[in-house]
Amino acid sequence: MGRDEHKTGSHGDRGLSQTPKNLKIPADSVNEEYARELAEITRLRNKRLGKAGHSEKS
Repeated sequence: MGRDEHKTGSHGDRGLSQTPKNLKIPADSVNEEYARELAEITRLRNKRLGKAGHSEKS
């Protein structure tokens, strides 16, 4: 049995795709990015719930 008789898929199917360099966030800006995303989520949540303020009650 030779090597040409193996019926396997390409090796790229098992690997994870990589993020292009122009889409990567610099390490020193990660916390700022998280803060912006959390603020946006809070703003959308408050808008959906009809809240005017940013305070949260448990």
